[in-house]
Amino acid sequence: MMIRLIVSDMDGTLVNDEKKIDENIYALLPKLKEKGIRFVVASGRQYPSLCKDFQEHVKDVVLCSENGAFIMDNGKELYARCMTKEQVKMSLDAAFAVEGMEPVVCAKHVTYTRSPEMKEFLESPKFNYKMAMTDDLYAIEDDIIKISMIVLNGEDTVTMFRRVRAALDESLNLVTSGEGSMDTGIYGVNKGAAVEVLQEMWDITPEETMVFGDQYNDVDMFDRAHYSFAMAGAVEGVKKKARYLAGSNNEGGVVKEIRKFTGI
Repeated sequence: MMIRLIVSDMDGTLVNDEKKIDENIYALLPKLKEKGIRFVVASGRQYPSLCKDFQEHVKDVVLCSENGAFIMDNGKELYARCMTKEQVKMSLDAAFAVEGMEPVVCAKHVTYTRSPEMKEFLESPKFNYKMAMTDDLYAIEDDIIKISMIVLNGEDTVTMFRRVRAALDESLNLVTSGEGSMDTGIYGVNKGAAVEVLQEMWDITPEETMVFGDQYNDVDMFDRAHYSFAMAGAVEGVKKKARYLAGSNNEGGVVKEIRKFTGI
């Protein structure tokens, strides 16, 4: 079966531990496009950050940001799912109820924070986020996609996850998106659902789909692809959900598997 769709996570997958993208992907993008293979990045990151990673190559990649809630194709919006004001309030209440956690509010094109340190951290070259300061996260008037919660001071993420999850109702999900961070958004909106939307839009089957990931927010994608790859550095629970194992994100594991399976 020919592969027609490739979807890759960013951090821990296409990006190495120093937060640098595997630049070999840039040379592959036009070649994949020539063969009729669509390449999608599915990340918990914001859209402007992903744009900076791909820069002049953005025309050759579809950017699925905020854990699948916002999809852009060369500047054109393909899909967006935004939270209600009630869901935003519930998420912020849950985050502020847990000591040692700092929430940030993620809209389509900018992320809001009340913390100058968080603004500086996310604007750094590691993440390249577009940030905005606000004194009141509850008062933001924008298309809000998700609430990210950053665990501070090395607190136990598992314990905090359970406490936040208990404070959210069934309309909201909660996933870990990396070491020391978790995201909440609309239930049913995830990377897997986004892959399904694109498959239906482009008439592509799971048997024609290849995906790569390393965290639990990537697992939903594995159900939408025959060629599901967990990275070598993924946690064991994620590896068990994948059909294949890719090499390390520090050694170009994604690009190597794409070349192997596509012959490019």
